[in-house]
Amino acid sequence: MPAAVLSALLVAQPSQGPDRRAEAERLARAGQRAQALKEFQALAAANPDDIEARLWIARLHAEMGNQYRAVDVYQSILATAPQNVDALLGLGDALLNLGRLTDAGDALNRAEAIAADRPAVLAAQGRLHSMARRSTLALAYYQRAMALDPANISIRDAYDDLRAERAHRVEGTYYFEHFDIDVPDTHAGFVEVNARVTDSFRVFADGQHQRKFALDEDRGGAGLEWSPRHDVWVRAGALFGSGTEVLPDREVAFEAQYSRHGVQWLGGVRYVHFADSRVVIVSPGVTFSPRESLTVTARYYRGQIDTPNSVSGEGDNGWLLDGTAHVTRRFWINAGYARSFESLPLLSADYLAIGRSNIVFGGFRFDPLPLTSIAATWQQQWRRDVNVGAAIVTLTQRF
Repeated sequence: MPAAVLSALLVAQPSQGPDRRAEAERLARAGQRAQALKEFQALAAANPDDIEARLWIARLHAEMGNQYRAVDVYQSILATAPQNVDALLGLGDALLNLGRLTDAGDALNRAEAIAADRPAVLAAQGRLHSMARRSTLALAYYQRAMALDPANISIRDAYDDLRAERAHRVEGTYYFEHFDIDVPDTHAGFVEVNARVTDSFRVFADGQHQRKFALDEDRGGAGLEWSPRHDVWVRAGALFGSGTEVLPDREVAFEAQYSRHGVQWLGGVRYVHFADSRVVIVSPGVTFSPRESLTVTARYYRGQIDTPNSVSGEGDNGWLLDGTAHVTRRFWINAGYARSFESLPLLSADYLAIGRSNIVFGGFRFDPLPLTSIAATWQQQWRRDVNVGAAIVTLTQRF
C-alpha cells in the first residue's frame, strides 16, 4: 500500500488515544452526557479491558437516570475486577437509587473492607444508613469521612441535612387573615415541640391559640411519627379544645407516606368535629421530582360534610398542585393552587359554610443556619361572597 494512502487512512480514523479520552471527560463534566457516553462507548469497544472507560459509561447511565443499565455495567466490571472500589461504590449508589438497600449494603461493605479510609466509601455508607433510617450510624460515618476530607462540601452538606432531620425541634407559626368585608382580622399562633425518641420514632405536642370573629380560643394535643421501614413513614395526632365555637373541639389526623424509586405516595385521613357539625377528609396524593431541583405534589381531597343545613353525607371534591424549587443550598421557593378548603392546615367553622374555595399561594423557605429555618407563605383565597388574604410565617429551631 502506498505510504500516502496509508497516511490518509490513519488520519481519517478517529483517535482512540489520550485526546479522545480527554474530550470525552470534558463533555461529561460539561453536562453533555449523551455525547460523552458515545465517546466512552467507542473507547470501550476498541479496548474492552479499558476499565476507566467502562466506569465512565456506568456513571453516565446513572446520571442520566438509567440506574438498571448502570448496575449492569458495574456488575460486568466486578465480574473481572472484583476488588475495584470505584465499581463497588458506583454499584452501591445505583442500587440505593433503586431502593435496593440490602444489595447496596453488600456492595458498600465490600468497598469498606478494601478501602476503609477512603472518604467516598464512608460517605456512601452514611447515605445508605441515612436511607435505612439508621441516622445515628449514618452521622458517625459522615463524621469519619469529614475528618479525612474536611474540605469536601458535599459530605458536609449531607451531614448537616441529616443532623437537621434527626434533631429535636421547636416550631412556632403565626397565622394572619384579612377579609375584604367588615370583619376583624384573624390572628393565630401555633407551637409544636417535636422530640426524637429513637432513629425511627418521634413524639410531638401541639398548642394553638386563635382570635377570630372577636373570639379567643385555645386547643392542645399530641401525637407521634414512626418509620416502621425505611420506605414507610406515618404520623398521627389529635387536638382538643373546650368550649370552642370557631375552632374544632376535636380533630384527629393520620398521614402516611410510601417511597419507591424516588416517588412518594401519600395518604391522609382527617376527622374534624365542631359543636354542631363535622367533616371527614380523605386525601391521597403523590410527590415526585421531575428534575433534581424541583419537587411537585399533587393531591386529591374528598370531604364528607355533615352540618345542620346539609344533606346527610354531602361531599366536596377538591385538589391541590404545589411546586417547590431548590434555588440555592439554603433557599427554596414554592407556589401552587388549591381548589379545596380541605387542604388548609387550620380549619374553622366558617369554611364549612362557604364550601369550596379557590386558593393561590406562594412563599419561600430560608435556612440561615443548618439547624434554623424561616418560612413564609401568602395565600389569596376566593371564597363564596368574600375574598381573604392570609399570611403564614414559621420559625423552626432544631437542637
